[in-house]
Amino acid sequence: MSLFLDTNILLYAMMEEGTEKAGIADSILLDQECHISVQTLNEATNTLRRKTKLPLNDIKTLITDFRGLVTIHPITEAVYSRGWAIIERYGLQTYDAMILACAIDNGIETLLSEDMQNGQKIFDMVTIINPFQKTVD
Repeated sequence: MSLFLDTNILLYAMMEEGTEKAGIADSILLDQECHISVQTLNEATNTLRRKTKLPLNDIKTLITDFRGLVTIHPITEAVYSRGWAIIERYGLQTYDAMILACAIDNGIETLLSEDMQNGQKIFDMVTIINPFQKTVD
């Protein structure tokens, strides 16, 4: 199954070494066919620059390593337009809407994110799943 990833999945794999969430993020990246948008790379780079004291070259190396694990999709004008439709219909944040629109544009039906509503369907085309949420038996 192909999965589209929100930025937080990459960040847990990069910044939370040894935690349960990092383990989940690592297994997703290593065991699934994963896709991201250029928006995700931008957000991850920005967060690493703000929240770590890593030198730029180390951040660049981290991002380059993750680029080798995923398929990266551009934010096109069509994605931007669909993103606006998502903002207007669902009231989501701009960057989240653009990531969702990119998933839809590329035919990916599942977006993994900790920050959006678990189980929400966007235009009946993509479902948001929180891979860190504990299931109740």
